[in-house]
Amino acid sequence: MDVAHEMRTPLTTLNGILEGWEHDMIPERSRKRSVEIMQNETRRMIRMVNENLDYEKIRSAQVVLVKQAIPCLATLTAVREQLIKKAASKGNAVHVSVSSPDLTVYADYDRFIQILVNLINNAIQFTENGTITLTAHAEVDYTVIKVSDTGIGMAENELPAIWERFYKTDPSRKNNKYGESGIGLAIVKSLIDSHEGEIEVESTRDKGTTFTIKFPKEKKETN
Repeated sequence: MDVAHEMRTPLTTLNGILEGWEHDMIPERSRKRSVEIMQNETRRMIRMVNENLDYEKIRSAQVVLVKQAIPCLATLTAVREQLIKKAASKGNAVHVSVSSPDLTVYADYDRFIQILVNLINNAIQFTENGTITLTAHAEVDYTVIKVSDTGIGMAENELPAIWERFYKTDPSRKNNKYGESGIGLAIVKSLIDSHEGEIEVESTRDKGTTFTIKFPKEKKETN
């Protein structure tokens, strides 16, 4: 039902434009823009379907993790470079701070990137003219990664439900500038669980949000 609800809006948009073309109700000067809208809505539905398929694979343990020691500084910097233009389009700066240049995180590389990208995209979505900060440091049994933003934040009572697919903390966000819902955080939570890690979130309305992830360090075999 959630997927059907989310897909109804883009499908309605596509159908409306096609009907407008069929009855010659769209002027020539607006046709290029109509094509762009249809392309964006089609990509949105493809992304939604792919994310849901990925989520189900992760949740049902069909994804095999290949864990390795990943350099934190190089990886966080690379993800920053990947998303810095998108962040800048909303006036946001992205910073990276790693406690040691030799710090590593024991994780599946592709899925670690996916976790970071989803969290940073979430921060970008709800932050304007602010700052997004990626940090990493070591604890005794964990490597700790944090993604912080200075965005609109959430109330404390909203936090437990953010891991649900298609959940929106504030109903007023559904049709405003904060854009579409998705399942990025649900995927993040499932991937952290599959790594036997932990994730926590702290947030304050109008001040920002911080996600803290703890990845277990590699266990050394003893004879």
